[in-house]
Amino acid sequence: MLPEQENWSRELDQVRPLLVLLARQNVHPRLWKDVDPSGVVQETIMEAIDIRDQFQGTSPAELKGWLRRILLNNLYDAVRRVHRGKRDVDREVPIDAAIDESTGRLQAQLGGKDPTPSEILMRQEELLDLASALERLEPAQRDAVEFHHLQGRSLAETAGFMGRSEAAVAGLLHRGLRKLKDLVKEG
Repeated sequence: MLPEQENWSRELDQVRPLLVLLARQNVHPRLWKDVDPSGVVQETIMEAIDIRDQFQGTSPAELKGWLRRILLNNLYDAVRRVHRGKRDVDREVPIDAAIDESTGRLQAQLGGKDPTPSEILMRQEELLDLASALERLEPAQRDAVEFHHLQGRSLAETAGFMGRSEAAVAGLLHRGLRKLKDLVKEG
């Protein structure tokens, strides 16, 4: 493997947690059995490797944007395959709007308005750290934190999605946030 290819693979691996988080946030949990967010991210990474020569950017931010666009297209395709013949146009939410919303929600979690360029770079690193830390939580804790804090769902909605009581979800949130805080500090 050429050093350039090794660096490319390493850069893609560093962005993977953020892509997984974006995919999980933008595929309705009821579709996870039909659309595996991790599988769509894997498809995105493989596609990026195949079409590497089409990437025109030079910065990590441009790479993330390019990968988000590939992920968006792959999510569209995956959801289309699931909904083929089962569409209810009145209930559809554009995936690109949902991805932008979830990215905005993640950035809002990290605070502030009108950031300087250096603050933007720091936030991007913080987003990657958060996504990596979320991947290391127990699945139930990760789901509770994502549904409640990142998707903005109520405790009752989160409990309904997870098939658990509100008290159980509150416990998962408490433990998950405490663990998440420790994981982000470890960095």
